[in-house]
Amino acid sequence: MSKDYVVVTTISSFRHRYVMHKDDLAKLNPDVEPNDHELDDWALDTVILEECDEFSQYHIGEHHADIYQCSEEEMLTLFDKDNDYLSNWERDQKIKWVRDTLIKPNTKRNEM
Repeated sequence: MSKDYVVVTTISSFRHRYVMHKDDLAKLNPDVEPNDHELDDWALDTVILEECDEFSQYHIGEHHADIYQCSEEEMLTLFDKDNDYLSNWERDQKIKWVRDTLIKPNTKRNEM
C-alpha cells in the first residue's frame, strides 16, 4: 500500500483572561459576605460556566503532537472522521481539497 500523504497533528494554545469586579461577583450571591478566597472561587466558577465574556487572549503557539504517513484510503477515512460535515463530498472533491491546501511556491496566501 502506497503511503502518499503526510499527516501532521498540532495543538494550538491560547492564554485567555477574564476580568470581573469584586462587587459584581458579590452581587451574584447577596446573602453571603464573601472573603477574597471565596470571590476567587466564584470568579473561577463563573469562567468555567461560561458566564463571563473574555477580556483578552494571546496565541502562545502551536505544538506538534505527531506526524505520520498514510495511504489515500486512510486519508479519506480520516477526512470523513475529522470533517463529518463534508463526508457527502465526492472522493475526487475531497482529494482536490487536500491537494489544494499546500501553498504553492511564489503564491501569496491571499491569492489562493
